[in-house]
Amino acid sequence: MEEKKKTELFYLSSAYGVVLMLLLASIKFLLVDDHIGNFLIVVSILCMGSIIRYFEKTLLLESKERRIIKAVFIGFIIVIGLGGFLILF
Repeated sequence: MEEKKKTELFYLSSAYGVVLMLLLASIKFLLVDDHIGNFLIVVSILCMGSIIRYFEKTLLLESKERRIIKAVFIGFIIVIGLGGFLILF
């Protein structure tokens, strides 16, 4: 793999990691019941989601790579979501 492609994939995966960390922080704020924190986390997740979609379209032109990365990310969201759901209830 060429160096430019490795760099692009690194930055894209780090952006997905930030969204996952924000998701974990939102679960924490739900447990603490902080309404302002909940609002800020939701807004930041929405903003990061749009930024990731933009970078995904510009960096990953091949649909196979885009589908693989998105499937891994959705799998992590499902696991974290189920874990947070089990903690809350």
